[in-house]
Amino acid sequence: MKVPRSRVWTQVISQRVSAWIAVDWAVAAYSLFVAVLALVFAGTIPQWPLLVVGHTALVAALLLLPARGARWERIRSGESAWLSGARRVGRFLRYTYPALLLTPFFEEVRFTVTALGPGRAYWFEPHLYAIDRALFGTTPAVAISQAPAPLLDELMHALYFSYYPIIIGGIVIAWLGKGATTRPGPGFHTAITSMMLGFFFSYVWYPFLPARGPWENPELMAGLREFQGYLFTPLVRWMIDGVAVSGGCFPSAHVAGTWGLVVGLVPAHRTQAAWLGLLAAGLSVSCVYTRYHHAIDIAAGLLAAAAGGAVAYALTRRRDAGAAGFE
Repeated sequence: MKVPRSRVWTQVISQRVSAWIAVDWAVAAYSLFVAVLALVFAGTIPQWPLLVVGHTALVAALLLLPARGARWERIRSGESAWLSGARRVGRFLRYTYPALLLTPFFEEVRFTVTALGPGRAYWFEPHLYAIDRALFGTTPAVAISQAPAPLLDELMHALYFSYYPIIIGGIVIAWLGKGATTRPGPGFHTAITSMMLGFFFSYVWYPFLPARGPWENPELMAGLREFQGYLFTPLVRWMIDGVAVSGGCFPSAHVAGTWGLVVGLVPAHRTQAAWLGLLAAGLSVSCVYTRYHHAIDIAAGLLAAAAGGAVAYALTRRRDAGAAGFE
């Protein structure tokens, strides 16, 4: 008896989904969240077809990814160096693919951030100023960066830029492991899942609590000095001008993602997590000093990171404890 094609496809999809791990489910869930948001608010999101098609295609692509731990990962005796190298690169990209999605996920926020209230864009912004003043008696983004200090300006912008070394370095540390002879190393799944959940727990709030950082407040900025610097200050300014998204402020994704990764590294890489944590602490301060964030954004980002770490640990500790990779 011939099996119906629809039943075959159902079985194939079921097998693929059953092989997903926590980070795959997180990516799929966030992708579907954006697609549903675009459909529900299609009237205020002109780019809704792009978002729906793009995110649906992403979920479909997840079903087509090669299985983790399959034979294609194994380095085989007698194969050429270039093929062995290709396997290593392919395996690394297969396991770390979620990190490649962070920039497009953030950039698309510009399409959805005001979808729920286009008539009152960034309505949550005044509340952030009010909370900061209630907690600190002033606006920290203004108070801590008023005195001329070119070297401090440069240091703070360097710490802001450290977001990239933290993310890249943390992923590499988790991948290589500490004395591990297999890849990915112990604790990798916890680290990358914690990082991604930290980011997602920030991203999901942007359409519901749209707000801009102090740097986008013309009246506030008009009375402030310009930052000085030699390398990182103009570099960060150039990057912000090119990729910043208005409204993606609360919680701080920079803080949530970097601290999410640090928290995820702790179980298997405490020393490295401590060093990266120092950088992440400096980055957290720099987010306020550079006026890109309100102080309360940082606190919210830390909460998102803690939540991401807790959920990631609960979902991945067994997999990481019994994980086996291939060299």
